[in-house]
Amino acid sequence: MPSFTRREWLAAAGGVLAIAMAGVWHFWPQEAAPAGPVGGPFALVDDDGLPFTFRDLLGKPSLVYFGFTRCPDICPTTLFQLSEVLSRLGPDADRINALFITVDPDRDTPAQMKSYLAAFDPHLRGLTGDRAHLAVAWEVYGVSAMVVPTTSDNYNMNHTSTVFVLDRNARFATSFDMHEAPDDAVALVRDVLASRR
Repeated sequence: MPSFTRREWLAAAGGVLAIAMAGVWHFWPQEAAPAGPVGGPFALVDDDGLPFTFRDLLGKPSLVYFGFTRCPDICPTTLFQLSEVLSRLGPDADRINALFITVDPDRDTPAQMKSYLAAFDPHLRGLTGDRAHLAVAWEVYGVSAMVVPTTSDNYNMNHTSTVFVLDRNARFATSFDMHEAPDDAVALVRDVLASRR
């Protein structure tokens, strides 16, 4: 059996750790703040099958989250967080657009979105559409989404997991993710509500 020095063991362990962290990064949702302009024209349908476009955001600040209904953990955790934020806003929640936009158009029909969102705050509205129209929305928000095959006939999605907070002109104001404390997220949203932008 070959013998290794302490330095060789540490180098090998470091290499294994780097490979493991690369794997975690590949499958963990990307939560970095957007690097460039966020938002722009798009045309989708809501969970009642009605048209919903960029113009429907105007006049109210918005919370926009991208995910999918078969997400095992990140999406429901973030949607429960959003529900808590909306609940803590009280009557001010009526002054907010709260949107859940799918990254999985093949499975997330309007009916599926509506059924799924019934478990969360009623202010949340689901948006879907065909892949071409959704790709426009993903692009204007800088959202990435990639199919991750599994051992079954099902599949998972690796996707950006950021809640975009837009001002009443549908311009990017700030963002948060599931790691944000609810009180801090509420404070961010209240700041945008109070702004004249």
